[in-house]
Amino acid sequence: MAVNIYHRPLIPLLISLMTGILCGLFLPGYSLWAYLFTASCFVFLLIKIVRKKSAVFLPIILFIFLGYLSIQPWFCNKVSPSHISYYADGVPLNISGQVTESPEIKNNRLSFVVLVQKAEDNGKIIPVSGKIKVNAIKSIPDISAGDKVTFQSKIRSLRNFNNPGAFDYKTYMLFKGISGTAYIAGDKIGIEEKDKNIKGRWLIENVRKKFSVFIDESVPAREAGVLKALIIGDQNSISKQIREDFNRTGTSHVLSISGLHVGIVATVSFLFFKTILSYFNFFLWKAWTKKGAAILSLIPVIIYGLLAGMPPSTQRAVVMVSVFLLSFFVERDQDAINTLAVAALLILAVHPPSLFMISFQLSFISVFFIVLGMNYTLYRKNKKDEVDKGWLPGLRRKVTAFFLVSLFATIGTLPVVMYYFNRISLVGLAANCIAVPLIGFAVVSAGLLSFALHPLSIVLSVWLIKADSVILEFALEILKYFAQLPFSAVKTVTPSVFEIVLYYLFLFTVFVFLKRIIINKETEKTGSVFESIMSRAPFIALIILIIAGYADLWHWLDKRFFHKDLRVTSVDVGQGTSSLLELPGGYNVLVDGGGFSDNDMFDVGENIIAPFLWKKKINTVDLLVLSHTDSDHLNGLLYIADNFNVKEIWSNGEAADSLGYKNFLEIIKKKNIKMQIFEDIKKGRAINGVMFKILYPEADFMEKTEKWRKGDNSSLVLKTVFGTKSFLFTGDIKARGEADIIKVAGGLLKSTVIVVPHHGSKTSSTQEFIDQVDPKIAIISAGWKNRYKFPNPLVLDRYKQKMCEIYRTDENGAVLMSTDGIELMIKPTVIDSKS
Repeated sequence: MAVNIYHRPLIPLLISLMTGILCGLFLPGYSLWAYLFTASCFVFLLIKIVRKKSAVFLPIILFIFLGYLSIQPWFCNKVSPSHISYYADGVPLNISGQVTESPEIKNNRLSFVVLVQKAEDNGKIIPVSGKIKVNAIKSIPDISAGDKVTFQSKIRSLRNFNNPGAFDYKTYMLFKGISGTAYIAGDKIGIEEKDKNIKGRWLIENVRKKFSVFIDESVPAREAGVLKALIIGDQNSISKQIREDFNRTGTSHVLSISGLHVGIVATVSFLFFKTILSYFNFFLWKAWTKKGAAILSLIPVIIYGLLAGMPPSTQRAVVMVSVFLLSFFVERDQDAINTLAVAALLILAVHPPSLFMISFQLSFISVFFIVLGMNYTLYRKNKKDEVDKGWLPGLRRKVTAFFLVSLFATIGTLPVVMYYFNRISLVGLAANCIAVPLIGFAVVSAGLLSFALHPLSIVLSVWLIKADSVILEFALEILKYFAQLPFSAVKTVTPSVFEIVLYYLFLFTVFVFLKRIIINKETEKTGSVFESIMSRAPFIALIILIIAGYADLWHWLDKRFFHKDLRVTSVDVGQGTSSLLELPGGYNVLVDGGGFSDNDMFDVGENIIAPFLWKKKINTVDLLVLSHTDSDHLNGLLYIADNFNVKEIWSNGEAADSLGYKNFLEIIKKKNIKMQIFEDIKKGRAINGVMFKILYPEADFMEKTEKWRKGDNSSLVLKTVFGTKSFLFTGDIKARGEADIIKVAGGLLKSTVIVVPHHGSKTSSTQEFIDQVDPKIAIISAGWKNRYKFPNPLVLDRYKQKMCEIYRTDENGAVLMSTDGIELMIKPTVIDSKS
């Protein structure tokens, strides 16, 4: 038994460590018990060793508890009284600190992490500690890692958008050691001194900056942005269109310095040093050509990592590749899977949260399935059969290997890519066969050679970087062609964890089948029932997995299309409003989409609404309803209209002179979405047993000249009725509009649930309006501690006096409601608002 478990001894230990880390994520706070069990495991393990007895499961249990304990410091609430988190959401402070890593520029916004050293409040010096993320807009200062900076700002606490299955931004930031955020104009940031104390870092940053300027001066801007990303890890100059081309072709991994690039540098270096050492008899006699080449290859690998700025993804790549290189030195017979486990164990031992990082998961999963696939398919058998049969079979084998590497990496990472990015590239295999050799090998190698020659000969360096840009230009044009194909990429729903596990079990079972075909193993028939069952185990497992897959499919079909209730979710979009209605039969209606004033800063549709829909397996929105054109209702709909199958749009028809509204109209035209005429939708419509009625504004409201009727007071007020239950969506209607709608709609306003007008502002929810609606449930959609101080206490009191149950997205997160037409069930995402 022990032999089977520990055939590759590090694999079970790695799985145990990861299991413990996962347990620590979902069940934090039991450190005392974990320490007790860890100590017990150590004691029992020592006893087993002394008595020379087998201890098969003790190491596994020990590593589970070690993994659990390793992740707990990131959840520890016991920080020093001077920690910066104690000053979050308070008054503005004058802050001084040091920039800890290279800043990033995206959409004209500078982001960098500051290790806070002191703060000042009204002349009082406060010694503080901890890291915050600073976002600077407008004027962007010249800041580098290690610089000491000063600025005045409020510290904002970390907070999630609390929607079911939403991205855990707070935990993500805590894993990076960041305890708060700050927003400030760039010209308000002072640089006390450049980093001169840490000479090594200053030297590296200085070299990176000089070479960045050299690239900008030598090649066109488009190619310069990509070259800087590939050589020095600076992605700040890559255009949005280039990023989109790489994303649609499934080659975005080429832009980030990770395992691919570091592996290429290691491969080229290894072959170069091996060739050089083969000319020396000493290394040949000692059989040290491979070992020496592996050791020497560590130098360019580490230099490349330093040149890239050593971000976490590059650090992991350097560790992983270094372990592979060292395996040539310490192992006689290499085992790629075991070597991969060593690298993963080292990374997780140093930084356990790496397990939850996308780059860690994609890097190790892709390498694992490449190794698995190359060993479990006909490639391994053909490789043995074609030895010493001329150059043509060798060339064919190398081309096949290159294709299979891309294929196994693609199928191995497929569900993870779907889970995080909700996109599949249908041209990924073809595009990678071009991008990896041209950009990964040729461009990176030539760029690094240009960098190495730069101190020796500017002329040669310029010539080489210009030639490099020509190769890159050719590659970018090919990728652009692939990206523009209408079928190049498709958006996907988000797979559940169960579905991801099911996929990998199915894939592993297929590999087992392939292995049996390759080795053509014939087992003797002994008549043993156990052996008969084991010989059929892969087939039995495959049948079980297929049945489980069908069960999962029917589960989601039932949940999406066969339900008979009406489900309404008031989504947490921060300071804005958005509601999803899931009608019987799978018809979906999205009323408003939230949004910030500038989608380049943060796109609510892309980052909140779309992931929420995809997790529900929704990629078709049958009806979009826009109450009015304010950005906090409109801008989140832009991404939905452009990336989902939207069939129809309702609005009041009032135009707006804003970039968001212009983009909205362009998307409607481009996607050929049906835009209903307001006079037609005023008549109302019954959809799958649910009645929709537009109560306001009146059909001729744009012909009236009163100024108060424009903007917020022209918000489309929609009432939805299902059985005895009704929902009223009110947009941002204000007091004058409320008085007018009482005259127009009268008794039709009475509703079970009201989405409170204008986020609970004191300019809305008059007593007369509330009395007319007479709601039992009031939903207030507002941002956490928003600058408008919504909802107003007076408004809250009015709804409380009507004995309304009040739910707030800023405190309760998304509010989920469902009704069969008779009963109404309500489930807030956050039950204890104080938490």
